[in-house]
Amino acid sequence: MPANGTFTGSFGVRWGVLHGGIDIANSIGTPILAAADGVVIAAGPTTAQSFGTWVKVQHSDGTVTVYGHVDTWTVSTGQRVLAGDQIATMGARGSTTGPLLHFEVLLGGTQRIDPQGWLAERGIVFTRFG
Repeated sequence: MPANGTFTGSFGVRWGVLHGGIDIANSIGTPILAAADGVVIAAGPTTAQSFGTWVKVQHSDGTVTVYGHVDTWTVSTGQRVLAGDQIATMGARGSTTGPLLHFEVLLGGTQRIDPQGWLAERGIVFTRFG
């Protein structure tokens, strides 16, 4: 699991717009962990998708995981991370309803898919909304 918390938002179209990931809510400062081994390709402030701040990790198969609205980041671009390494802390930066992790999975670095299936393939399953 990329972070402990309450599952508050699912992947899919909302009000005619794609919500391209899942949301996990908890307190500011909650650790955010790398979901799989990879290399950090971005960390820090961003204007992308109103995330405010983010960490992006590219994995060996070309998949990219995105961790949005982070409060602080503990990694830097080019750093290798292992699954379970802390990469950031949960925050409420950018446009968000409160402290949460917005987590996305992009196949080939561009195609958004439902993160729940991708996580399940790695043995990570959680209950929706708690």
